[in-house]
Amino acid sequence: MASAMSGPGAGGSRDILWRVLGWRIVASIVWSVVLLPVCTTVFIIFSSIDLFHPIQWLSDSFNDLYSSYVIFYLLMLSVVIIIISVFNVEFYAVVPSIPCSRLALIGKILHPQQLLHSFVHAAMGMVMAWCAAVMTKGQYSFLVVPCTSSESLDRPAAQTCLNEYHLFFLLAGAFMGYSYSLLYFVNNMNYVQFPIIQQYKFLRFRRSLLLIVKHSCMESLFLVRNFCIVYYFLGYIPKAWITTAMDLHTDEQFHRPLDTISGLLNLSLLYHVWLCGVFLLMTWYISWILFKIYSTEAHVFPVQPPFAEESDECLPKVLNSNAPLIIKYLAFQDLMLLAQYSSSRRQEVFSLSQPGGHPHNWTAISRECLSLLNDMTQRLVLYQEAAATNGRVSSSHSVEPKELDSPAKTPDARSPFGTPFGSSMVKRVAGIFDGNTCYGLPQSPQLIRRGPRLWTSVSGQQMPEFSNPSPYTFLNNAEGRTVRQPSVFYSWIENKREQIKNFLSKRVLIMYFFSKHPEASIQAVFSDAQMHIWALEGLSHLVAASFTEDSFGVVQTTLPAILNTLLTLQEAVDKYFKLPHASSKPPRISGSLVDTSYKTLRFAFRASLKTAIYRITTTFGEHLNAVQASAEHQKRLQQFLEFKE
Repeated sequence: MASAMSGPGAGGSRDILWRVLGWRIVASIVWSVVLLPVCTTVFIIFSSIDLFHPIQWLSDSFNDLYSSYVIFYLLMLSVVIIIISVFNVEFYAVVPSIPCSRLALIGKILHPQQLLHSFVHAAMGMVMAWCAAVMTKGQYSFLVVPCTSSESLDRPAAQTCLNEYHLFFLLAGAFMGYSYSLLYFVNNMNYVQFPIIQQYKFLRFRRSLLLIVKHSCMESLFLVRNFCIVYYFLGYIPKAWITTAMDLHTDEQFHRPLDTISGLLNLSLLYHVWLCGVFLLMTWYISWILFKIYSTEAHVFPVQPPFAEESDECLPKVLNSNAPLIIKYLAFQDLMLLAQYSSSRRQEVFSLSQPGGHPHNWTAISRECLSLLNDMTQRLVLYQEAAATNGRVSSSHSVEPKELDSPAKTPDARSPFGTPFGSSMVKRVAGIFDGNTCYGLPQSPQLIRRGPRLWTSVSGQQMPEFSNPSPYTFLNNAEGRTVRQPSVFYSWIENKREQIKNFLSKRVLIMYFFSKHPEASIQAVFSDAQMHIWALEGLSHLVAASFTEDSFGVVQTTLPAILNTLLTLQEAVDKYFKLPHASSKPPRISGSLVDTSYKTLRFAFRASLKTAIYRITTTFGEHLNAVQASAEHQKRLQQFLEFKE
């Protein structure tokens, strides 16, 4: 839904996506439409407020609710809410998009899909403003009104004039719709954050309702202020265009022009436009929050399907498949809940297949968790290498061509028993880095080829490498060592690039748009860390539970690989947090409707990793001394056993 899928598995991915999320999407849209009359009732009551005659005010308001024109506009507003809900479904993301420079943010806003989103929301905002203006009645109802000047009354056919109040309403609605779309992407409001604590949907909605009201009132106030400024300078353009196209006149005796300071100081107009903005934002935010609540509700994937045709929805297969990201997130969330709370489902994970007696469920789950954690390890190592060299390649790390083409030295990274730096995983991570400039990793293959410099690597072990062609030539000197010699063309290109970069770095305006924000770069590394946190918690809880529940000993065979992966990742995390800006916490915004929890995911990941290792060490205790591990791992493991970490 959020992105197009292709390939032979696209049909299966769409099927499981619809089976898991289909009813949730429909339910969120239905509830958005059901709550629309409530919001409309509140809007009509406050739009005709009359504190001096409260009984007459309430009586007229409720009489308007049963009128035919209000029912018609309710149907139109329902169509608008359905369209807004569809765009919420199409543009959601479980991994936030973090632009690391102002230029990247501008490119994100000007993306064709985002422009379509903004155009549709501006149009829907204008439609909602039109409905609100008509339901408000009075002088805001019609765009064309009879002129009231004395000159026109003397003529046999009265002239028609432009009602600038109504035009102001329509343009304000379009401006608010576009601003909503702009803030939707700038503030990552399409980011779907999964709750840490599972609650009932009603409780989550009730907790968010007060925030929606508060946020809508404040945001509408700022949007009205901004629109008044825009209309003061540019309001004459649409007014002149409409009067010319429709052959209308302006009746300045009826009201002052609104593109003047005295015309904009109309408190009644400003109040009704502000109320229209609150109505628009509240209905859209309710639709948005309902989609988030329904889509992040926990889903139970069966560990062992009761029927063969339902095998595509079983937990081990979903974890190892190329399912949409939101399905993978729900699967890892279910794994965490399963490992922590469900003893019967844990027994299914530890069970053996019949016939054959193979632990297929445990093997599939542990392999995917370890692969995910190894990916994070390699990502951190690459980021550290880039930060350490500041994008420059050190000449002390040369790789011989024969090492690059050797298939025997590239074990599969998805194997829980292999090295966490397998070639297939490195290529996947390198592809991520190439597509996301936030990481700031150099594109030089020499830097990418460099192996991780952790104490877990064995000196004689050959690390898997890329087989990309190198711009360097390799010569043997008199001592028999391989010396890397860059080609003339490559050196010329590098020199020109450095000259251009130095020239542009001296231009303040260019650097204002191109300079990268270090905090954003750090946040981008852990943008999808929620899935890794669930993998850590699920895997560690399963390993801890296996001490008493694993009657077949299926977990014990992979315990060395699990400890090796966790300790290697712990070392990479420790080194990462020694980098500049990595330990600085961004300011927390409490009581805000916009979720910014993704900015502190790295701290949650570090805490979850340490907790996962302690969970295993406190459960197994001194039994871990019998686990085969390197000397450095044994030393680090002993520190966890003695609670010195």
